[in-house]
Amino acid sequence: MELLGRIVRLRPLAAEDLTKMVHWNTDEEVQLYVDADFPEKLGELQHWFSQSFPNRQYQIFAIETSTGELIGDLELDHICWNRQEAELRIRLGEKAYWGQGYGSDAVRQMINYCFNDKGFRRLYLRVYAFNQRAIRCYEKNGFKQIGILHSNRENWKDIILMEIKAPAVVRQRSLN
Repeated sequence: MELLGRIVRLRPLAAEDLTKMVHWNTDEEVQLYVDADFPEKLGELQHWFSQSFPNRQYQIFAIETSTGELIGDLELDHICWNRQEAELRIRLGEKAYWGQGYGSDAVRQMINYCFNDKGFRRLYLRVYAFNQRAIRCYEKNGFKQIGILHSNRENWKDIILMEIKAPAVVRQRSLN
């Protein structure tokens, strides 16, 4: 499966991508914005990769530029086929591509894939409240805020909950 956007290409993550992923997993600035717990050592990440696929409830995709440079990853997690929904997570590990529309294009392609090809009814996500760049990306693609997780615990980062529902036309088509 391959999804082509205006400036990105999404494809299944491959074992060859893991070396670059390790770099992102150990970059403090990249990790500041994501709530992911991937291993930081290549051997551990390779073990995780070999144990994680195939999996009906979890899929991870590589995000490439139109010229084939790997710049990030995108996950569908907690896929519930009965309820036709999943949680979306995206990470652009290559900081040179931040704020240039690559994340937005990747999210748009995944929304189209989930609603039009897979018949999903809803995608949801969590995003740190301070991550305004990501929030703008999600809102631009139709996500709406549905709640906020707040705590007075030390080192807590407020989390905004967002969702997007499939348009009625797409849902109707998927039922036929």
